[in-house]
Parts: sequence; structure tokens; C-alpha cells
Amino acid sequence: MGIGKLFKSSGTPVASAPATTAGQPPSQRQIYHSRFNHGPNLGGMFVAEKWISDELFGEKAKGTSELDAVSSYVKQHGKGEAKSKYEDHWKNWVKDDDWKWMRDHGVTAVRAPIGYWMVDGGKFTKHTPFDKYVSVYENAWSIFKEYVIKKAGTFGIGVLVDLHGLPGGANGQDHSGTTSGKAELWDSSRYESLALDTLQFIAQDMKPFDNVCAIQVLNEAPWDSSEGKVSKTHSSFYLKALEKIREVNPDVPVVISDGWDLGNWVEWVKKKESKLGSKEDPQTMGIIIDTHVYKCFSDADKQKAPGQLLGDVDNAVVQTEDADIQVGEFSCVMDGQSWDKHQGPPREQVVCDYGQKQMWHFYYRASAGAYFWTYKFEHGRGGEWDFREMTDKGGLANFRPQHGKNSDMLKRDLDGHLQRELGAHSNYWKGVDSNKDWEDWRYQEGFMQGWNDAAAFDSFDHSELGRLHAWAKSRLSEHIKAKGYSDNVWVYEHGLRKGVQCYSASIRS
Repeated sequence: MGIGKLFKSSGTPVASAPATTAGQPPSQRQIYHSRFNHGPNLGGMFVAEKWISDELFGEKAKGTSELDAVSSYVKQHGKGEAKSKYEDHWKNWVKDDDWKWMRDHGVTAVRAPIGYWMVDGGKFTKHTPFDKYVSVYENAWSIFKEYVIKKAGTFGIGVLVDLHGLPGGANGQDHSGTTSGKAELWDSSRYESLALDTLQFIAQDMKPFDNVCAIQVLNEAPWDSSEGKVSKTHSSFYLKALEKIREVNPDVPVVISDGWDLGNWVEWVKKKESKLGSKEDPQTMGIIIDTHVYKCFSDADKQKAPGQLLGDVDNAVVQTEDADIQVGEFSCVMDGQSWDKHQGPPREQVVCDYGQKQMWHFYYRASAGAYFWTYKFEHGRGGEWDFREMTDKGGLANFRPQHGKNSDMLKRDLDGHLQRELGAHSNYWKGVDSNKDWEDWRYQEGFMQGWNDAAAFDSFDHSELGRLHAWAKSRLSEHIKAKGYSDNVWVYEHGLRKGVQCYSASIRS
């Protein structure tokens, strides 16, 4: 049976609460929601992956998934001992020293993969393969909140809550929770309903935590070209999930998977958002599109030398202002076949260059941030998959801008940037039509708003405004309400984006 043959395409786009507050600087919650994030995935913590950590699998586990691990451990040691073992793992995978190290090395957020089997103590496992192991996960959700959400918050670090494992599986990989090889979510209305209820609970329970920077509804949806430009099945699920989440948590960013087809999902967001609000009141769904960038798996990439793969980085993420994008997973890994073709600088230098080039590309193209796979490994270092090792070697250097500019210096920068950019904007459009009033005052107001917003982000531990699509539309709506609509309101948004850009250039110069 093909993907989604039991589903009917339904659902309508639902607007997010505004990303900003009219007349106010960003709140701490809004900064967590909309800054550019740099950090690792917490792989192997709450979704078992044997290649990262094997301690949960016991001696006789035959598979590599969470279900293989818990079933084997329970069979060998009983549910009580399994519960104790798992809880010890969850509590100690990331300790205070880890959070401090991350903060000191520029981490602004972590992506935390979780499975439906642990949410609310296993209450969403009925009639699933995890039902018989629910007692093992009795305290998992409270541990997640205490040892990840709250603990990260004490260090000023955000958490992207990633529902990695869904009922039935969103893909056939072992990181979905089983080694069945099936993606049964898409063919089962029961699994769909259970997944949506799980997401709604997560959204409601996470609402009090300002440092929850987003909720991801699934991980790595399978590529599906049978439906045309985008999968109608995926579209239907995303809209239903969005509606469920917005009922209980109106402002949290919602992350969807691009199904390995980023460009068409950008167009999907643009089309759906065109149905929201009006020209006088632009709105967004508050969606972030998640794309993953790996250059070590496909046969085509394996045929390329490392130098070619470095060149390919320039096209890894599409350039657009029509949607907010994040890179939910990337690494510094290239396949051995690629290294066999290498002639040139030492491998370690090439790897560091590769990591640095990726980060700068993501900074400009993936405004919501980038998350390296993965933070750590149980047994020693993980090489080019290891966030700490790559950071220590310089491949993932501290990306948070560190500057010592005082208010006088920033004011001089502002005056120079504004004069130059406003002049260039005005001269260009006068050249297009010298008789038209292009309302340059809107550009100046937008520029000042963008500069001031970026400065407010900077004041919160040198954060940078990143989720700019949602942010700019929210500020534009405020501007129209305050100053009125005209065909030139786009000028305000252009000015705002330029103001943010110039502030970032100022503090990075």
C-alpha cells in the first residue's frame, strides 16, 4: 500500500499568534522563538540508537531501535531493573558540566529527539508495540522536563522538542522507534489520531516554558513524488497537526519535515500563507521547514572528492524570504569513497573547512538555525559525527558574535549604515520612476525597527534575530495598522530586513 492511501487530504492553514508585540521590544520568550540557533542534537538520549549508545540494549538485543532495546532489556532483567537503567541513562546523558560547556561554546539551542512512547509517562502507547513496556517510561516525561527543558533554561539554552518517533513510524528507519522497516503512520487513521493527540499534549505541556524554541511534528518524512509537487498526505498531516497545536499553544514555532524536497515545501508555505489574513494584515502559520544536509550517504556524493563536496555546500539550502528554514541535522562526515579520491591538504583541515563553510551557509540561508548530529557518544569520541570533537578542533567554532562595541560605537554604525542604505534605496527607485512617491519614510522606519530589534536580541546573551520571515510579517502588520496601507508597504519590510542585516554586520565586523 502506498503512502497515505487511507488518508483524505484535509485541513486548512491556521495562523500563528504574532511573533512580535506592537510597540514593544522582544520578550525573552520571543527571542527564544526567533533567534538564529546553533547547537547539537541530543541523539541517543531519549530515542535509543545503538551506534551512539548501546547501554540500553543489553547483551542479547538483535535490533538497533528503541523497541529492540527495551524489549531485550526487559526480557533479560525485568521491567523494574529496566526502568531503573533507563532513568539513570536519561538523567546522566547530559549533565551540568555539559550544559556549561555548551553555553561557553556558543550553543543557543539543542534539538531533543523524543518518542511518543515516553510522552506523559507512556499514556499514548495503547495498542502500540510499546504498550507492554509502559511502566519503564512512567517517569520519562517528567525527567525530560526536569533534566532537559528546565536545565537548559538555567543556562540560557533553548530546546527544540522533536517528536522523532511517531506511532507506526513516519519513516522506516530504526530512529523511528522500531526496526519494522515500515512507515505505518501514513496508512493508519488510528496512528494518525494518536500522533495528533500526542502533539497536542506536548504543545500544551510545553507552553509554560519560554525556552522551548519550537515543536517538531515529525522527523524525516519519506520522499514522495507520487502526489506531484508536494505530498498531499504530508500536507494534510501537517495542517491537522498545526491546528491541534494552535488550539493550545498559539505562538510556538511548528517545525515540519521537507521530505527531502525543500524547494517545493517553501512554495507550499507561501501558497498556504497567502490564504491567511489580507494585504492589510499579513499573517503566517509560524512554520519552520526542517531540512537535513548530509553528503555521505548517496551514491552521487560518494563519487565526489572532498573538494567537490565543499563546493556543493553553496547550494545546500535554497535562498528564500518566503519561509523560515532550519537545518535540523548535518555533520562533518564524508564517505570513505570520497576520501579515497582526495589529494590536497590534511584531512583534519579539510573537515574543519567543511564544517565552517556549512555553518556560514546555514547562517545566511537557514534563518532559524542549524543543529549538528550529534552531541556525544557513549564510548569515547565520535569523530566527524561528534559535536564536541568538531567544536574543539575548530570545525564548529563558537558562532555567537562576541563584540565589545558600546552604545556610542553602535550609534555611529547606525548613522553610517542608515545614510548609505536609505540613499541607495531611494536612488534606485527614483531611477525606476522619478515621478512616483516611493514613501522612503517607510523604508527608514522599517530599518530603524529592524536595527532596534536586532539590538534587543543582542542584549540577550549576544543572540541574533533569525526567524526573519515570521518576524518581518508580524512587524509589517503592526506598521500597517499604525501608519495605514499603501501599495508601497513592501518598502517597510525591505527596510526592516536591511536594518537587521546591517546590525549583524556591525557586531561581526
